[in-house]
Amino acid sequence: MNELTLNRIVSLAALALIALPVGIACIILGFGMGDTPCILCWQERTAMVLVSLIAIFIMRYGLKPKYIGALIITAVYGLWAGYRHSSAHILRDIGQGFGPAIFGVHTYVWVIVVFAIILLFAGVLMLLQGDKLVEKSDSSEWSLLNKITVNVFLVIIGFNIVQAFTQTGPFPYIGQSDPVRMTFDSEKTIWSTANWPTLSKLSARGAYSIEKPDFAAMTKNDATKVTANGELTALDSVTLPAEIFGLATGISYNPQSQLFAVVTSNNWVYFLNAELTEILAKVQIDAAFSAEISNLAGVTFDGETSVLVTADHKSFVRVEYDPSVKFDDTYGRFVEGTDGVRELKRSRFATVRAKYNYVANVGWDANTQEYLMVTLPDLKRNNFVVSRLSGKDYELNSEAIISIDAQAYPNITGISVADDKAYLLSHSGQQMLTMDLASNTVVAASDIAGLTNPQAMTVVNGEFAVLDATEGNNRVNFYQVQQ
Repeated sequence: MNELTLNRIVSLAALALIALPVGIACIILGFGMGDTPCILCWQERTAMVLVSLIAIFIMRYGLKPKYIGALIITAVYGLWAGYRHSSAHILRDIGQGFGPAIFGVHTYVWVIVVFAIILLFAGVLMLLQGDKLVEKSDSSEWSLLNKITVNVFLVIIGFNIVQAFTQTGPFPYIGQSDPVRMTFDSEKTIWSTANWPTLSKLSARGAYSIEKPDFAAMTKNDATKVTANGELTALDSVTLPAEIFGLATGISYNPQSQLFAVVTSNNWVYFLNAELTEILAKVQIDAAFSAEISNLAGVTFDGETSVLVTADHKSFVRVEYDPSVKFDDTYGRFVEGTDGVRELKRSRFATVRAKYNYVANVGWDANTQEYLMVTLPDLKRNNFVVSRLSGKDYELNSEAIISIDAQAYPNITGISVADDKAYLLSHSGQQMLTMDLASNTVVAASDIAGLTNPQAMTVVNGEFAVLDATEGNNRVNFYQVQQ
């Protein structure tokens, strides 16, 4: 590739970038249709302007490594900005979006396309250079195309300066997250500093910077207690077999098969006899296979021999106890274990209100054929939500905010459904709560004495079985069911 060809290609690329996405966004969508860029739009537009400016430098001074490096860094930043902007909207229901759409695609998605093309263009341009970059001669002059590119660049930059200053304002104003329509009426324009980031908000993970629960380190909090009707009467206590490895975090019982299922935070699933004295089968879930499942949080029978096991982040696996299954036939699903367990399904539950909260429980409503989960509240996402998920297609059926008369939301580590109510085990309050399923209201509470780390519960023959978890010494305490 000779110098003249390179110059023309780069000039056309710079002209196309500044005239089409930047020019259309500013002049047509902005001045023509009244669209005002949000903060993220300004970031994306600025990155495009910088790429165009770098291309003009290449036109003027030739293709040099420092310009190539600057172009790639700026394009990667622009690509990130596009992904950052799109991530808040791209997975919404069909047709939904933010701001105007062009050919059915919203502008922040076009940003990803534009910067992907820029990077591909830069890569192809480098390949065409062969083993040596084209050097610019001292005698070369700017062509008409070069002059048109620079003048178009300056005109569009001028329009952007006017739009930025009048609609966004000078420093320290940085724009709006949800901007109003563009106007030159000073009484209607909004200059805002509300979106400056603070140190407390800075995180590489953004809204997902929620601390994972540590089931061994949960603490009691009297502010989460509900006025109690009384105290549960202790009936019996059973120590789980010493072969159970790790901290037990979930327990469930099925009266038809008379089987118990117990899970631990380090991904073991156990099936036990009705007396909790013998392990009938066990497997360790492979956390890295398919949908990532780790830090198991709960288990519930959804059939006579099948259970759903959930992780704290709502990924789940369904397994079934079947003495005829050989462990060697389950390679790829389980890391270790015995015969007698097969995997039925592995996937993830998707929620809305509970999206940014972890869970420590799962229950099964046989009447509605739904799984129930209650969120763990967090300082950043102080939600107390019950999610109901279909047992047929594993999609979200409904969500509701639980009404509770307490100073703070409790950590619910166990849930069991009985007819028109759900029993919720409050770890932080050391209580058994009764929630009316129709109104999603906690209507009663009973204190539970003598517990250290209540991690799960189930109902067994009219009694509460509460799992008091300590690694190496997991116990199940039985109590009379509250009326």
